[in-house]
Amino acid sequence: MTLTSTIMLLLSIKHFIADYVFNPVWTVPVNKHIYGSRGSLEHTGMHMFWCAILLVGFLPLKVVILATLFDGFVHYHEDWLKTKYLHKNKGLSNQHRRVITGFDQLVHIITYIIIVAWVT
Repeated sequence: MTLTSTIMLLLSIKHFIADYVFNPVWTVPVNKHIYGSRGSLEHTGMHMFWCAILLVGFLPLKVVILATLFDGFVHYHEDWLKTKYLHKNKGLSNQHRRVITGFDQLVHIITYIIIVAWVT
């Protein structure tokens, strides 16, 4: 496997771990629409923790730190914008909510593609 595909795989695993395995139920819906909320910061911290842990064996430490900060910044703000929109627009159809959530996931994937392109 190439370094490019390894890093993309690791970032995908990180996303799964942080969003679905170690994402406590109470951080998902509660106050993520409020900028700086504890749940949002904890969720972002989990993404940054796993990003650093998984990349540290493959990239120089400075690159890992920068990639982790970039990922955390984008992830936090994308989640905040998504939840703020959904909080303000209650009563959306399930299809509209799926599109918003799908777009959120697309932004995260594009973030990983940008990281991979930068580090390899």
